[in-house]
Amino acid sequence: MNKLLLSKDINQFFQDRDYTIVKPSNIINNNKDTVFLSSGIQPLLFGYLKKELESNKEYFVAQPVIRTQYLEQLSEGTSLAFVNSTTSKFNLSEEDYQKLVKDWLEFFYSLGLEKDKITTTNDFYEDTWKDLSLSGKRTFYYYDNLEIGDSTFFTKVDHKEIESMCDLGFGVERVRWCTNKDKSYFDFDKDTKHLSPEEKALISAITLLAINGVIPSQKNSGYRARLFSKHLADLLSAKKLSEADLEYFKDCIKYWKDWQKPEKELDFSLIENEYERNCNSIIKSELLEEGYKINGINVNISWDEMKKRLQSSGVPKERIKKIVR
Repeated sequence: MNKLLLSKDINQFFQDRDYTIVKPSNIINNNKDTVFLSSGIQPLLFGYLKKELESNKEYFVAQPVIRTQYLEQLSEGTSLAFVNSTTSKFNLSEEDYQKLVKDWLEFFYSLGLEKDKITTTNDFYEDTWKDLSLSGKRTFYYYDNLEIGDSTFFTKVDHKEIESMCDLGFGVERVRWCTNKDKSYFDFDKDTKHLSPEEKALISAITLLAINGVIPSQKNSGYRARLFSKHLADLLSAKKLSEADLEYFKDCIKYWKDWQKPEKELDFSLIENEYERNCNSIIKSELLEEGYKINGINVNISWDEMKKRLQSSGVPKERIKKIVR
């Protein structure tokens, strides 16, 4: 499988097997502005508890998610943003659960994954999700020793309307990467060797936030957009985005629009302006450490305006040329 795995491919597979396809939610958790969705089971469980979903029906959602805990360990195959494709059923039997597992295995085989390279390990999972206590057997799935997802059959659920439920969640990008390890986990159609995995992970996450209407700010979810942009500016040494960098942003926008289907068009200037702001902040801090008197410069300005203000504040042209790139 050398092509991108798109939403229509996976949705169609499960729709053909009589699953109800659930539209993915905004990544901001439960209509609040502080926490992101980190798994596909979250919107499905929310929907069931709000009586929007029913018992004894099989549900599928391809849910884009953000996992901020990965920020300090980004690498090939580990990302802040990815699609957690999830199937679930509420008040089901062991036989029902095994049927859902079989459907996933058939999906993997349809993509070209080899049966003898899929291995599993098991444990017993207990947790509390908000005020819901639940437990059951969990199975982790690996392809050629790469973890691609897990499934849990919760046989004990502390809720009067849920006797049992299941959560089968797999990372779309990891499944795709399994059969194309010659390319980067983060690559789409174009080669992006000019960017590191960390840089690509940040660009992807910044784009997903923007697609979901998260505006950079100093609080709540907007703080994460600002933080990710700052990390990207640090990694790129506060240089202006190149045409190749911008092309990768465009690829990410196209990718996340396919999964999220946003109603509004993305204003890309919000991403560019925030990146410039963070670069200006890095440049200002470095020059202040060198002893230049530039405290009064506001970093919320363009590259060209930053150059002018630095020069008028006494920073030599040659120094500006080296640091504002």
